[in-house]
Amino acid sequence: MRALGRKYRFVPPLFGTLVPRLLQSILPWYLNRKYGIAQWEVRGVEKLRASIDAGHGVLIAPNHSKDSDSVAVGLISIPSGSSLHIMAGWHVLLESCFQAWVIRHSGGFSVSREGADRQAVRTAIDLVACASRPLVIFAEGYVTRTTDQLETLQEGVGLIARKAAARRAKEVGGQVMIHPVIFKYQFNGDLSAAARPMLADLEEHFGLAQNNSPLIKRLERARETYVATLEQKVLDAEQTGSLSNRIPRLIEALLAPLEQEWKRTSSATNIYERVRQLRTAILGHSLKCQSTGSEADQLRRQLDDCTLALHLSCGDPTPMADGPTAEHFMEILDALEEDTRGSIRVNRPWRLVIDIGNAIPVNPKAGSPVPQLREALESQLASLAAELNQPLPKGLS
Repeated sequence: MRALGRKYRFVPPLFGTLVPRLLQSILPWYLNRKYGIAQWEVRGVEKLRASIDAGHGVLIAPNHSKDSDSVAVGLISIPSGSSLHIMAGWHVLLESCFQAWVIRHSGGFSVSREGADRQAVRTAIDLVACASRPLVIFAEGYVTRTTDQLETLQEGVGLIARKAAARRAKEVGGQVMIHPVIFKYQFNGDLSAAARPMLADLEEHFGLAQNNSPLIKRLERARETYVATLEQKVLDAEQTGSLSNRIPRLIEALLAPLEQEWKRTSSATNIYERVRQLRTAILGHSLKCQSTGSEADQLRRQLDDCTLALHLSCGDPTPMADGPTAEHFMEILDALEEDTRGSIRVNRPWRLVIDIGNAIPVNPKAGSPVPQLREALESQLASLAAELNQPLPKGLS
């Protein structure tokens, strides 16, 4: 939304080391204060260190389930002893001048996700090819809000890795390595104490009577009511059937009219790609109109619908009756709160485990490394889920 009516300008990275070192010293404090992350650990750092010491170009490809990932990725630099470059969405740099300053001085640079940002791609290839620092690219491309599953990985990761590998092989005879990385969160607080005020606020927002039902049933009712409210607004009537059937219809009702209006009808089944194409058209048109007035308001509403469709596509819509984990419960509750209040309150303490996987050598003459990357990420995620996911406390279900 901040990019509406603003022409994209590439923001290049800076290469100093003083600011990154200073930020490392306050990063754990900041993560605790802003996101409630009181404990953290980085596993597999020796794998990353081996690639760096060997002089390889390194690309770090994490999953992206929470907003905090883009800040917490800096934790990797503490035990590895290496600063990072981070490809950051342009809208993130627009949030505040201070944030933009921190990102640039930490080695970050901008990318327009709503267009073919050739300068960002060239910069990424250059950084990996010259082995300046490890480069972080979130492989899914957006915050998925799903703790235990991966969404579609973007092909840009593979493109950048292969082109950088081709240059290194030609110029210095070196290699490029992709390190799959998983961010996995575990909630170690009092789940009941955290959930009750959030559910009470949701029930008040939707006009639901509070009762003594188990918290899981209250959350399920709030989720059903949220979807029904959207159906009344978008489809003029509440629909019947399971959420697994209703949510895809709702997404289609949001996106299909916009695709028809902007002549962006897409055969892609990937909701993110459909939304990306629509945002490209809407933001491009916003440069030609006034920043205020009815037309600008209409464009804002259309961007809101795109974001809503993307949010609806995230997560598992199946009933929670089989007993979700505590982490899945909090995932759904946080998503509902964000969608209704526009923000997520800080509950604590969270524990964060960052798992760095084995290096994947990139062969510039072979096919895309993305399938291999996905297989590695899924394996790491399944292992961490089995280790860290917790059953709901008794009484909540």
